[in-house]
Amino acid sequence: MKTTKLCKHCCQTFEARRSNHVYCTTSCKTKASYKKNDYKYVSGHYQKEEVVSSEKLAVPANQDLINLLQDLEKKIEGLENKSSIKSASIKEAALGTIAADATIYATKKIFAPTSLPATKGDIVFLRKELNELKIIIQNHLNH
Repeated sequence: MKTTKLCKHCCQTFEARRSNHVYCTTSCKTKASYKKNDYKYVSGHYQKEEVVSSEKLAVPANQDLINLLQDLEKKIEGLENKSSIKSASIKEAALGTIAADATIYATKKIFAPTSLPATKGDIVFLRKELNELKIIIQNHLNH
């Protein structure tokens, strides 16, 4: 069901594999998207062009609005001060974490200085040993 169509971007003829294909290649599709969304080529890549607004915010004419905004700003500052975390509590938490980590590290070095994490082979070996002990105990209890 191949049909010959014109590419929407470069206007070359191509064979569309499906009825909804409108671009000849993926690069044409990408370039058309960049063109549609106002991307500009800037030294090695495409970058979306930022619209810089030269308009400034209008000054409120009503003094009541200005007073209301000032009151809201004061309330926001008050809420920020209430919800702030004290630096002393952060220091204490950090020191506690460091002390706990140091204790764990020292304990591991004292009681098991050459220990390594168990591998799958170690676990299989321990299972075999436990099964052998289990069989020996069962044989001993049965006789």
